[in-house]
Amino acid sequence: MSSPPLLRLPVELHLEIISLLDLSNKANLAFTTRYFRSITPTPTHAEFLAAEGTPWAKTKQLYTCKGCIRFHHWKAFADDMRKGKWCRSGILAHTRFCLKCGVSDALYVPGTLLTICNRVHVLCICGVLTDQVGDRRGRCAGCSPGPSRNYNCDYFNNDDDDGWRQERASDRNHLREMYDWPEEGRLSRY
Repeated sequence: MSSPPLLRLPVELHLEIISLLDLSNKANLAFTTRYFRSITPTPTHAEFLAAEGTPWAKTKQLYTCKGCIRFHHWKAFADDMRKGKWCRSGILAHTRFCLKCGVSDALYVPGTLLTICNRVHVLCICGVLTDQVGDRRGRCAGCSPGPSRNYNCDYFNNDDDDGWRQERASDRNHLREMYDWPEEGRLSRY
């Protein structure tokens, strides 16, 4: 069985064809055979950033990571890494890094609170990145002493630890129970 006509061309022509392709087509060609994978050069960070603005990358919601020099889906980045200066055409887009690189390269230090997909997460001192925030000192619910606070709760007030209780209480009787107010003068519930 003879090889296809494309494979019968000299290597120099293959390299010339590859140099004319955009990043998505280079990747598709590299996945066809081992031969094309071996001669296709690894894309640079600049090529990834250029490809980030193409309709192909936008429809797949892909962003480039500076650390691993790869495309990742938008969920692999902290919300701040996809907004403002770090957006697709932002002036600091070339410095954007994914969560995995941020944790493994110690760009996010233990105790850091991050917003991921509009939910607060913490990189705990134990090394876990979780949405189970235990306290404001940057510990997860498992490592923090006392009851954990859900920072993703709409009723939690970050300025006042007891503020969430007052908003949740439906009547003043519950407030009196929490603060051990005297029984006299207590309002009836109904």
